[in-house]
Formats: sequence, C-alpha cells, structure tokens
Amino acid sequence: MRLFAIYATSITCGFCLMALEILGARFLYPSFGSSIDVWAAIITVFILSLSIGYVIGGRIADRSSDNRALAWIVLGAGVLYLTLPIYALSAAEGLGDSGLGQLRFGVLVAGLVLFLLPSLLLGMVSPILVKLAFISAERVGTTTGTLYAVGSVGNVLGILVTDYVLLEHVPLNANLLWMGCVLAVTGVLHLALRLRPASPAAPAQPAAGA
Repeated sequence: MRLFAIYATSITCGFCLMALEILGARFLYPSFGSSIDVWAAIITVFILSLSIGYVIGGRIADRSSDNRALAWIVLGAGVLYLTLPIYALSAAEGLGDSGLGQLRFGVLVAGLVLFLLPSLLLGMVSPILVKLAFISAERVGTTTGTLYAVGSVGNVLGILVTDYVLLEHVPLNANLLWMGCVLAVTGVLHLALRLRPASPAAPAQPAAGA
C-alpha cells in the first residue's frame, strides 16, 4: 500500500507537470505566438522550476518524518491549477499588451509569471517521495531509479495524452480544472493516509566473544 501510494503520486504529479507544459503554450499563443522562442521559454521555465523544486524538496525531505509536507505541497499545486483558468489568459494578454510581446524575452517573463510556482511545487515532490520510498542504503540506487522511472512514465503520458487526446476533445480551462481536482484530492488523501519511510533493518550484532 505504501509503495502503491508513492508510485501513484509520482505518476499523477509527473502527468500534470508535463500536461501544464503543453497547455502553457496555448495560454501564451494569443499574445506571443508559437515560435521557437515560445517553446524555448516554456522549457526554460519548467527546467528552472524543477531545479529549484528539487533543492527545496530535498531539504523538506530531510526534515520530514512522514508525508504531511508532501500532502500540503500537492494540495497547493492543485489549488494553483484550479486558479490558473481564472487569470492565465488575461494575464498573458496583459503582459503582451504591456510591450513584452514585442520583446524576444517577453514570453520568458510571461512564462515565469504564469507557470513557475505550480511547476516548482510539483518539482518538490520527487525528493520527498524518494525519502518515503527509502528501504535501505544498499538499495537506495534501485529505489531512486525506479521512482524516477515511474515519474517519467507519468511525464510521457502527460505529454502524449494532452497533445493527442485532451486538447482535441476537452476545453483548455477544463483540462486545468480536472487536473487541479486530481492533485487536490491526492493531497487530501496524503493528509488522511500517514506514510513514513521504512525503518532500515538493524545491523547484525557480532556474537559474544567474537
């Protein structure tokens, strides 16, 4: 049950993260177009947010003994997804009309304003999951590698499903709303389900007189 919850959280957050990257281009398109500069800006924002999120998440993991911090992080990301439809398009249009739309780096500023915080929160998830999935020092490589592989499956699904299915059949804002609900529910479930890292087995004691 513990590993199932950890892997399910990793896939869910990975899916929503990459889905936001694809959806983000649609929010920026009316004001900034769809040039290579737009995609360079989006990729930069998400890689930057992940880098910062990994560092912060790692520090939180070191100070956490269970999944309560993870719960609030995922819940917070869900709330941000739910609020993005309220202001994302109008904010992008406002930034474009302010003159940033005429500057090559303007789309980077818009991407940072709109997508840095939610993607940063989801970037904080993986280090905490690694701590929760930890079994023993001898298996830390396997545990970490498996967890990141599972998260990458979520990333791939987020890209492909969003591009080939969701954008074809579901309105832009509705996509963010249902993802926000899924993240919020995931956070609430983690508040209800207390998870702790597995206790490593104690080393064998040498026999008396050895």
